[in-house]
Amino acid sequence: MADDIEPVTRREPPTIVAKRAIGVFDSGSGGMVTAAWLLKMLADADLSDISVVFFGDTANLPYGTKTQEHVAKLSDAIIERLSSHCPVIGIACNTASASWAHFGSAGKSDGLRQPKVFSVVEVAAQQAYDRARVLPDPKMKRGRKTIGVLGTELTAEIQSHAERIVERHRRILSDAIGHQLPLIHYTFGRDDIEPTLPADLIDYKHTPHIAVFREDEPGPGGTTRAGIRHWTPPEHLPHDVEIIARAAQKLVAAVDVAHILDAEGLVKQEWREKLAEYLHEVSGDLVRRKTTALILGCTHFEFFERAFAKLLPTLAARNSIVSPSGALAVALFDAFGEYADAHPVQPVAQQGHAYFAFSGDRPPTETFQGLGITNPVDAELT
Repeated sequence: MADDIEPVTRREPPTIVAKRAIGVFDSGSGGMVTAAWLLKMLADADLSDISVVFFGDTANLPYGTKTQEHVAKLSDAIIERLSSHCPVIGIACNTASASWAHFGSAGKSDGLRQPKVFSVVEVAAQQAYDRARVLPDPKMKRGRKTIGVLGTELTAEIQSHAERIVERHRRILSDAIGHQLPLIHYTFGRDDIEPTLPADLIDYKHTPHIAVFREDEPGPGGTTRAGIRHWTPPEHLPHDVEIIARAAQKLVAAVDVAHILDAEGLVKQEWREKLAEYLHEVSGDLVRRKTTALILGCTHFEFFERAFAKLLPTLAARNSIVSPSGALAVALFDAFGEYADAHPVQPVAQQGHAYFAFSGDRPPTETFQGLGITNPVDAELT
């Protein structure tokens, strides 16, 4: 155990200076990875007067088994609580990001008012699409990107990463063709997949468009496919994209309920064999489907990134296992810099702190130690 790491402080916490903190929240402790990144980045930039505030909604854990509407309400409430302190807020929970995008309202103003809210799903989708390799599809004789997503049950069911990846695919192909390509959803028909919009709305047999089709499979998750029709893009661009969403809900419980990690952030000896078997099971299908990028679609999963790298060495070597906490931290760091530039008249702030608040159970001290978070302050958000 490192000598310079202290347990969570229990004394009367210092005051969080309004608008001098960056907020991050998650349903549990997984988003602490993003908070740890931010603390390191602020220290590296010598910005000691800026705080990081992390809120873990452990009283309502797990989010992944709730409805989108319920999770969106929880997310709105947390954003409202953080907004008095934080002009920039990151939703580090993938399930909360997806549900908030569909049903949330807090932080969705005209973009000119605070807080500015960032979604880890958006960050992950962009990274995965850019890093995924294009492989030939022998049957279709087309180039395709295949991207895997591991998430909670609700994240896998919503397939929010797929929505964002398809939009990025559409944007890139639209730029290449020179105009906005229609996005048309398809479903099973009598003989083949058919468009869901009325036949007289668009000439489907001749008009270039992006066809999107979702195939549900047993259990939470499924596969979303999107491909260009009636146009051949340049060779360096993929014709199609396929997103395979799978649930790995047990990994959330492993971190926040079973507490299988030690003070070094490693899996405790008694859990290693069980974890290895489970990870091999959830990654096997991705190997068979020839995925060339994988999104760890729950911040809790990033604790097991090294284990996934051993199971998926080709993806790891190509930097195609996307654990987006660091990228979310960068987005928050840059956005706070823009806020500070736009609001130059600020009171002299006190020393920044690493504030951690939880609605229910707190993670053990080993979690803080494993992430290298020193001197965390026990906070109460009002």
